[in-house]
Amino acid sequence: MKQTIMAFLDRINAHDVDGILGMLAEDYRFVNSAGDHFTGREFMRREWEAQFRQHPDFRIRVERIVADDSAVAVFGWSEGTYAPDGVMRDENRWEVPAAFLGIARGAEVVHWQTFSDASIVFDLIKSRSAGPTE
Repeated sequence: MKQTIMAFLDRINAHDVDGILGMLAEDYRFVNSAGDHFTGREFMRREWEAQFRQHPDFRIRVERIVADDSAVAVFGWSEGTYAPDGVMRDENRWEVPAAFLGIARGAEVVHWQTFSDASIVFDLIKSRSAGPTE
């Protein structure tokens, strides 16, 4: 299971959307930091493509992995730069502590859950999207 989750992280950090989708089981479920549940490959395709387009240097930086027979826990950081126009600006760089729970069945990921304070990223996006104030 640990090897499958590590391969999944490699596909994420390579921004390989087809590779990510190729690893998803039919019954795959994603749970975000707010506790919302999502399924479906096409939904995940749109989400990953948007993530990599808006944050071209997005990556998960792994610091520790704890695994047993039922799941893999990944601890580290999510990081990137908000760049919806493709321009990487230092003031739009973000990094948040993050943990992930991965469950695999053979070479397929059946569950991926993220735990982080995404409000930091959402606040940055909101402030940059608001435009200049008068």
